[in-house]
Amino acid sequence: MHRPRGDVVKTLVTGSTGLVGSALVESLIAKGYEVRALARKTSNLSHLRTTGAEIVFGDITEFDTLPPAVKGIDIVFHCAAKVTPGWGAWEDYERTTVQGTRNMLRASAEAGVKRFLQVSSYTVYGEACQKGDTPADETTPCEARKTPPTYYDYSKLLAEQACWEYHRQGKINVSMIRIGSAYGPRDRLLADRMYKQTSFPILMWPGKANPRYAIVYVSDIAELAILAATSDKAIGQVYNVAGPKPVRLKEFAEALIRARGVKRTWVTMPYAVAWVWCYLMETVGKLRRAKEMPYLTLASLRSINMEGYLDGSKARNELGWEPKVSLEEGTRLYVEWLRQQSKK
Repeated sequence: MHRPRGDVVKTLVTGSTGLVGSALVESLIAKGYEVRALARKTSNLSHLRTTGAEIVFGDITEFDTLPPAVKGIDIVFHCAAKVTPGWGAWEDYERTTVQGTRNMLRASAEAGVKRFLQVSSYTVYGEACQKGDTPADETTPCEARKTPPTYYDYSKLLAEQACWEYHRQGKINVSMIRIGSAYGPRDRLLADRMYKQTSFPILMWPGKANPRYAIVYVSDIAELAILAATSDKAIGQVYNVAGPKPVRLKEFAEALIRARGVKRTWVTMPYAVAWVWCYLMETVGKLRRAKEMPYLTLASLRSINMEGYLDGSKARNELGWEPKVSLEEGTRLYVEWLRQQSKK
């Protein structure tokens, strides 16, 4: 249904070496699209080179590098952003996520790009995801605020606003997806941290928290992104990425343990102890001026005590999207991928 007909549709994927971007490259190529992948010269291109995508070098923070990348492109899939929640200075988020998105919009509009798919996050809803048992849908007001722990959330909100401004002005047709929690190959957040957490015989769990998340395997997210970017009814629309029911965080951990074929003993750690542990790891990282986000931070501990409860029915009703990869299958695929990486 969404396979290109006649002339091949030319696409550009930003953030092409990341979790969602790399999955999009793979899915687009599998569906017959022509794919151009935007990457920085400093990025790890080992996987991207195996996909068959055309690689172009550029940086969304440097506008002058973008016009050659968008020349002749029909659809832009904008995945690039600073994805280190709770870690880093506001200036870094503003330069990459906010101004970087504006640069991509300007370059795309000036090049005559037909469609622009913005990959956003449920975090733009802010505290709205935490209110009772009603999941946030696309009509829920976005309440992300500019505070150090939520710089990522707020920067994604400003990026969204830039997209809608271009859309309202008729400069480019925008569609958007808001991801709950993605996981899969090249995941540096949810699955990576949980894999490390489940690597010891005793699994230390902070407090009694067990939030509901919209955890979706990355290939399913790529499928929705393509549907949203190619359907006329999706122009000017935003879609939450969420399965038919939420996944408790402990459910995800347990599925990952089963996928590893191991047994673990669960031990509850007092929340105050977990806070001190995360604080120390974060402080050491800052003193060392580490560029990489520590394995545990206060923001990651905060996320364990926050819901990510989303209503994804709009994508199912309007675009016919259904996640195909179950939690058991997804965690198995992720563990297999990790093991393959260790052999290289």
